[in-house]
Amino acid sequence: MKKAFFELIFVLCLFSFIFPQSVYAYLDPGSGSYLIQIIIASIAGLGYIAKLNWRKIKRFFSSKGKKEAKNEIKGKWS
Repeated sequence: MKKAFFELIFVLCLFSFIFPQSVYAYLDPGSGSYLIQIIIASIAGLGYIAKLNWRKIKRFFSSKGKKEAKNEIKGKWS
């Protein structure tokens, strides 16, 4: 069921790229400012997520953290 749905969506997208139609649209200056706002908000959101998980990130990239993680895994399965 899901496979057939995704195949249908893929075919419809393929046809829309093969047989494009003219579109008359107007992008006002507010559109550019909205795009910049989205980019800044995304960067701020990623920074906040990194701040919340900084210890995990630091432990992942440090060699000491990798050894501790291995010991934790061994302790759980022993």
